[in-house]
Amino acid sequence: MLEINRIRNYPEEIRKATEDKGFDGMVIDELLAADQRRKTIVGEVEKLRAERNKLTKGDIQRGREIKQLLNDRQGVLSDANENFMMLMLRVPNPSAPDVKIGTADDNEVLRQVGQPRSFSFPVRDHMDIGNLTDTIDTERGAKVAQSGFYFIKGEGALLEFALVQYAMTKLVAGGFTPVITPNLVKERIMVGCGFQSRSDKERQIYNVEGENLDLIATAEITLVGQHTDETIDSKDLPKKYAGYSYCYRQERGGYGKDVRGILRVHEFRKVEMVLFCLPEESDSWHEKLREAEEDIWQGLEVPYQVVKMASGDLGSAASRKYDLEAWMPSQNKYREVTSTSNTTDFQARRLNIKYRRDGKSEYLHTLNGTAIALGRAMIAIYENFQNPDGSVSIPPVLQKWMNGKKVIEVK
Repeated sequence: MLEINRIRNYPEEIRKATEDKGFDGMVIDELLAADQRRKTIVGEVEKLRAERNKLTKGDIQRGREIKQLLNDRQGVLSDANENFMMLMLRVPNPSAPDVKIGTADDNEVLRQVGQPRSFSFPVRDHMDIGNLTDTIDTERGAKVAQSGFYFIKGEGALLEFALVQYAMTKLVAGGFTPVITPNLVKERIMVGCGFQSRSDKERQIYNVEGENLDLIATAEITLVGQHTDETIDSKDLPKKYAGYSYCYRQERGGYGKDVRGILRVHEFRKVEMVLFCLPEESDSWHEKLREAEEDIWQGLEVPYQVVKMASGDLGSAASRKYDLEAWMPSQNKYREVTSTSNTTDFQARRLNIKYRRDGKSEYLHTLNGTAIALGRAMIAIYENFQNPDGSVSIPPVLQKWMNGKKVIEVK
């Protein structure tokens, strides 16, 4: 959430920043009108209170009239405040000055790391490999749930656990606190992190009917939300967390080839990095989170590219975002496997998370980054390390967690 004085003082700048992100700039006009209405009603209430305080004991009738007027205006003020806050939550965080203005077509490839492998045999996709090795089962996933759910079995399950151990070991060595988070959050936390769980535009979130609870789309939500309404001493910053969780996304719409397999699903598991820091340090920490992601993928020896997102491909909360896209041989292109975002003070304002320094309290900055999205990491490994018979060689850095196996064999 932005500071209202910033919007009042620079409405055209905020309107343009909103539109640059692909959101409706008219919300700024609606917000400023709602802000003015709210201030007008506050003035009326204060005027009535002042008059009430000046009444003498003999003004009984006028006192009753003022009491009724105040009750009426208080109700109107409550509605005005609710409308004002609803509009405030629709204003996205402006993109950082160094972010290119444009759509997803304008995303910038900063560099490519690793050389895609040349295969001497026909390349299989991850589902063909999963079927041959009996490690991925989408049919039974659909049987017990619906399309978009799946079983990971045998050495595939061991590989996923190995990926968790691999990522967590690196992150703990880097000073991150490992956390297993809840998979449900209150609506306030969901919205506070910039996920409009019940809006038409961003309705990718499952909510629990009859409860003020939503299934999380990422551990970012719970890790950020844990410090809601807290003030952290500056000497205790940065706080760095590595959270393991299940993630749930409705993923509405058609995605062509993405429907096949486990690239785009309703439920998956992930290790997520979240960091709380001083405002002046957030840009530096953003680069460090990107470096941590690259370190993980370089260790896996999977070719990838680093992409800096244009303004129109940023979500509501991010001011800047980098994606890592791994090479997917079956598609002959790079696909997203991680992202890292600097959300500045946007989430902190919504959730009232501050830091204290020299006796003063201000909003801190929050950042997030994918350490490893387990399903997509499995896809990349299966396809890049496949063998002619459909078996998969296990990346050396993962082998110590694979019960002595170096290859996932065909069944």
